[in-house]
Amino acid sequence: MGKYRLIVSDLDGTLRAEGSAAVTPRVRAAVAAAQARGVRVVMATGRMFRTSSPFARALGLTTPLICNQGASIHDLETEKAIWERRIPRELLDQLFAFARDQVTLAAVTAGNFYATRVDENLAGLSGNITLGHLYAWAELPHDPEKVMFINDAKTSAHLYPQLTAQFSHRLQIVRSSDHYVELTHGDASKGNAVKWLAARWNIPREEIIAMGDQDNDRSMIEWAGLGVAMGNAVESVKSIAHYIAPSAAEDGAAVVIEKFILGRG
Repeated sequence: MGKYRLIVSDLDGTLRAEGSAAVTPRVRAAVAAAQARGVRVVMATGRMFRTSSPFARALGLTTPLICNQGASIHDLETEKAIWERRIPRELLDQLFAFARDQVTLAAVTAGNFYATRVDENLAGLSGNITLGHLYAWAELPHDPEKVMFINDAKTSAHLYPQLTAQFSHRLQIVRSSDHYVELTHGDASKGNAVKWLAARWNIPREEIIAMGDQDNDRSMIEWAGLGVAMGNAVESVKSIAHYIAPSAAEDGAAVVIEKFILGRG
């Protein structure tokens, strides 16, 4: 087997193009070929387990699934979390006070969204949405894996530096798209989740490839032995990557696997 023993990849905008219904046959074939060579392939996504696991299974993955921006790692077979970091409730009160009624805020836990309100920015999210004001944190079944500020692009751009200034000493804060600012436990990031799996499998960082396109992928791209930014990645991610692949629409994830694992091209 070659130099790399573990591939960790974002889903949306990396393994599949934004707006695409599924991963392409070329990407599926490349992933299958890598696994046949004994390389572990892990999906690391901001999505919750319920909305990401169908993609992992369609790819034929058997490895644990990194979800919620790295706040949880789930066994794909049992669907149970094998590692997780949740936001403590005292911080939820502070986040609700910050949001008031001015912006849309959602908590993600137990496979559901609990939102302050449902508007056009929230309506496109997958999963069940429980309505109700977030002053009722006690009604949440668990402390949340993450909290999302879901608003238009202009509002999100305005919120990100404010949230960073006020909460970055306690929480991980990433802007995962133009519309989303996502907050997780201070120890929860895709990079830390990858480190946990790498230690579990005794794989050094030099033998890991990490691929992504958004700022929420930075932590794992910076840490991995080979950090890959997709051609469609934001500039802040391209600037720290070791290699820039073609875009997701051009099967960039397959190109990486073919080049660095299968020795093609």
